[in-house]
Amino acid sequence: MNGLGALFERLKTQYKAWRNFFFVVLAGLVGLNFVINTHEPHFGLDKYPGFFAGFGLIIGLVMVLVMKKIVQPLIARKEDHYGDI
Repeated sequence: MNGLGALFERLKTQYKAWRNFFFVVLAGLVGLNFVINTHEPHFGLDKYPGFFAGFGLIIGLVMVLVMKKIVQPLIARKEDHYGDI
């Protein structure tokens, strides 16, 4: 295997290193919120450092739970819904 497939295989074998790298980058970006003031707060909670990171995490988890528990049962079809093809 060569080319793009080889690249993906190499990245797949090193997934723990990539995962840790991205966690460090994310932690660094949240840490920069303590040092750099990017804007004046408009609401009560956005004056705290890391608020938007936490807000995004919580809202993302809520969206996943809503889709899994409420929306998926509404749109799910049986495996043989369309018949034999």
